[in-house]
Amino acid sequence: MKRFGLIYILFAVIVSGLFSDDGMILTDSIVLFGSESAPPVTLDSRRGWTEVTSIDWEKLGITSVASGGSRKWRLHTTYDYSRSSSPTTVQIRLRSASSVPTFTHPWQEGADTHADVYSNWFEEKDSLLGADGRFLVEARFITPPRTPVTGRLFTVTLEAWDNCSNDEKSVESTGPDVQLAYARPLPMERFGKGPASRQDEDADIPGLSPEAAMNFALSFVEACVTGDLPTYYRSQADPVRSLDDGKAMARYRLRPPIGIPGITNIKDYKRRFNYKIYTSDTYQELFPEWYEPSRPWIPGKNAFLFIGHQDRLSAANPEGVDYLVFLVEADADGDWKVVARPGD
Repeated sequence: MKRFGLIYILFAVIVSGLFSDDGMILTDSIVLFGSESAPPVTLDSRRGWTEVTSIDWEKLGITSVASGGSRKWRLHTTYDYSRSSSPTTVQIRLRSASSVPTFTHPWQEGADTHADVYSNWFEEKDSLLGADGRFLVEARFITPPRTPVTGRLFTVTLEAWDNCSNDEKSVESTGPDVQLAYARPLPMERFGKGPASRQDEDADIPGLSPEAAMNFALSFVEACVTGDLPTYYRSQADPVRSLDDGKAMARYRLRPPIGIPGITNIKDYKRRFNYKIYTSDTYQELFPEWYEPSRPWIPGKNAFLFIGHQDRLSAANPEGVDYLVFLVEADADGDWKVVARPGD
């Protein structure tokens, strides 16, 4: 009897691993990367996206969704990372010619630097990648500004979960909310290389568009690198907020920007540094701590985050140039200000 009881328990454990709490069934589990013979891939938050492997979607042999059913996808990922005083997470994207589904994993924080985690969900009935079946698996670390992290990616497994119910209404009423993975790469590419993303309805107003935010941000950078202190101070809100804790800072009490050797004008800066701008939808995902209720201030929905302190030559963030990370926001008249930046 004990033997049969043990077999029953083992069977129950195995079967329970194939079903989720909302009745979804694990249909496929495909190892995209990771084996005993394959070395881990090294990741560095300062390098951005790193190619992990390339795969032919059609050769994976993924089963089709049953008639009337629905499917959602997630990744099961293992990695480690260097100790960090700030939250760290990994994003993985499957990049093809037609689409770029991007999966985000939970933030990791604390002494344990080994992660065995599941991503958020991407919901698509058949294929993640459209007609083009060849895709690259790419990964990157996400960390707050000024906190570089390195680590190793060990395994990436793609899971397909199906709900075979024909009653769509019952699925909608009883199933949990599905958190979709990003359907576009993060962060946004620098403007000029592709179409701008919408911040919200204000994106239709030229004076409040992402391009306008980028133009103002670069004008502030120009004031910083050329030593134009009147413009430097005038371009900031008073008070300006600290990105570290949300507290107010008097703009005229902030230290003036230090010079960067070899950078004397905005053209020098553009050649030497990587710079990008992020919408609020993006940086709210990257830096959720900025939205904690206990903070005295949180970013506005129409603010844009500019990050431009990574040296292209060394892929490092030079010391003393934290002023190249800041939030900009415009009022209803289209007057832009730097509204938040790292504290002195």
